[in-house]
Amino acid sequence: GKLEGIESATACAHRETLEETGFDVRLHNYLGEVSYQTTEGLKRVKYWSAKFLQETGSPNPTEVDQVLWVEPTLARDRLNHESDIQILNSFLATDLDSKIIILLRHAKAIAREEWQNEDLDRPLSALGEQQAKRLISSLSPFAIKEIHSSSAVRCYETINPLARALSLDYFFTDSLTEYVFERSPARTLKYIDRLLENSHTTLVCGHNPILPKYLAEKYSRQGFEVSEAALKPGEAWIVHHIDKEVIAVDHLPAPVTV
Repeated sequence: GKLEGIESATACAHRETLEETGFDVRLHNYLGEVSYQTTEGLKRVKYWSAKFLQETGSPNPTEVDQVLWVEPTLARDRLNHESDIQILNSFLATDLDSKIIILLRHAKAIAREEWQNEDLDRPLSALGEQQAKRLISSLSPFAIKEIHSSSAVRCYETINPLARALSLDYFFTDSLTEYVFERSPARTLKYIDRLLENSHTTLVCGHNPILPKYLAEKYSRQGFEVSEAALKPGEAWIVHHIDKEVIAVDHLPAPVTV
């Protein structure tokens, strides 16, 4: 499918799946990108694995001529391009029984030097407010059921539009603030680690350097090498895990705003 306006790729993937199958799904692992030339120029297609949630309607007849479900081995026989076969192989290598925790950095806030009051009270900028609204369509395809946030105002203002759209309550905690992390990193990291016990998709909204530090430590304990690269405002990591062991991490860009 094609992006509509400034629609995010995840929102587009979810919408197109709904239109072309009638199925509501939960996005899982990012599988990769295929690009090829058309008469209109270079076309780039992104793929995600997804898990069926419920049937919500019928395929849109203006979108598809036929819906055909086949076993993976038969699907491979029907594919003509090596790039498509690689996407199928990536899909078969994923585990749709994995759980998801989303590590989201708050949206763009007013600069520290422009704010005279307590840092915890520093709000989002006008750009950040737009990002927070756009995060609804970017993150909803992951079927979030629980939200935890730093008690900083900029984090609250980031997740509030999403929580309202999903009709979810959310948890505020000082444990996810920069102030607590500076004094007791173990307390903050342990708080996030406990959320891996959830069987549903959980969103954590926090700060740099907390989220990069957590992911780096979690990966290093499992023998992976990852950098503690900072997330930009509004960016997130989609962390896939089984039995509290991280098996894959996908990067979600900050939403595009007008």
